[in-house]
Amino acid sequence: MKSILKKIFIDNWHRKILALIIAIITWVFINNSLTITRTVGNIPIKVINLAENKTIPGMLPGGMLPENISITITGNQNFINQIHTSDLEIIIDLKDKTHNFTTLITKNNLISKNPNINLERSIKKVMSSELTIKLSRLVKEKIPVLITKPIGEAPKGYQFLDVWPYQLYVTLKGAEEIIKNLKAKGLQLTFNLSDISQNELDIINAANKRGKKDIVSFFIPTVWKKINIPSLSPYPIEIDDPNSKALRLDFIKNDLIPINASIPVALFFPPSTVDKLNPDTITLANNDFLKKINNSNMITTPLLAQGVSEDFINIIKQRMHIVILVESKEEGHKLVWNIQVIIPVELEDQFVNKVLAEETDEQAKEMEPHMREEYQRNIFRSYMHTCRLYISPEKKLNLKITLADNEVHVIPDKL
Repeated sequence: MKSILKKIFIDNWHRKILALIIAIITWVFINNSLTITRTVGNIPIKVINLAENKTIPGMLPGGMLPENISITITGNQNFINQIHTSDLEIIIDLKDKTHNFTTLITKNNLISKNPNINLERSIKKVMSSELTIKLSRLVKEKIPVLITKPIGEAPKGYQFLDVWPYQLYVTLKGAEEIIKNLKAKGLQLTFNLSDISQNELDIINAANKRGKKDIVSFFIPTVWKKINIPSLSPYPIEIDDPNSKALRLDFIKNDLIPINASIPVALFFPPSTVDKLNPDTITLANNDFLKKINNSNMITTPLLAQGVSEDFINIIKQRMHIVILVESKEEGHKLVWNIQVIIPVELEDQFVNKVLAEETDEQAKEMEPHMREEYQRNIFRSYMHTCRLYISPEKKLNLKITLADNEVHVIPDKL
């Protein structure tokens, strides 16, 4: 056993060491001289020296193009096997380029983002498909942003009234074809009422009571005044319209306001029914709910209004009336009705003048004079749509109206 080990390790040891050294050198030389070809995908592309008046559709901040490319590289086996997509970047120099052009990616376009990889030593050849760069004129435009009706539910105890302003503008800079398309279609911004807490509105409402304001205005935070436009930016773009500082969601408390006025009731006969229904012979039947006062049919039962302000009710209550549509004489057919206001344009002016006259200096600072008036007119019209009548705090006003024996009978519906 000892003689075998001696022959292997001791005899002629200097020759054996020399052979080992030669073997190692040969292995290193051969290993480093092996060349392979490999395809690496999703290599990011960055452009430099782009003219100030030019851009590339979809180009990201920093000159990165939205699409990546695959390349085939040939080089040293050790280095090529170590390369990953994240190690490489393609640089396209656009100096003096003013029109679309097509190019091939070469070794000169390739840079290493990994300091441990030397492309000069490791890569001999780069092949790729043709890359077309489309240059567009860089333009800047104001694009309209429509503030749509919000989604979600208003916090408990509050009723959503409206959003103001309805439209803003955002200044955008980008490829001409993209900007033109956005300007033609416009943009939309929608808020979610569920993102607003009851506590936030309670705090605003408490401050309103000190200032005798009925509207609970939730001013939109700056972080919400952003819009996603993937074709221009991977990040939301902030709306830079100066009027955006007035952007708000308006609420009204679900309080019931006594109307303190009798409401006239009248019949309406469409012209198409005159040959079937005679307005001279069909009348309103009086009862405990609907009484004739000074030759007028009136609902004298105290009613309540919800979804509006006390100022609004005080201005319109003498002009409110209920209109019943009479268009069928069928037995059991229920007639429909609606609340109307006589000459609402005139009442709108009264409402706006009253509110503006009572504004505090702090309120006046919120908006420009013309916008303050437009805003209050918008509030009045919103009240016209949201006003609901109640016969008691727990029950909405629902009327059961029928026509029998040429008499229209009106009673509160128990449902």
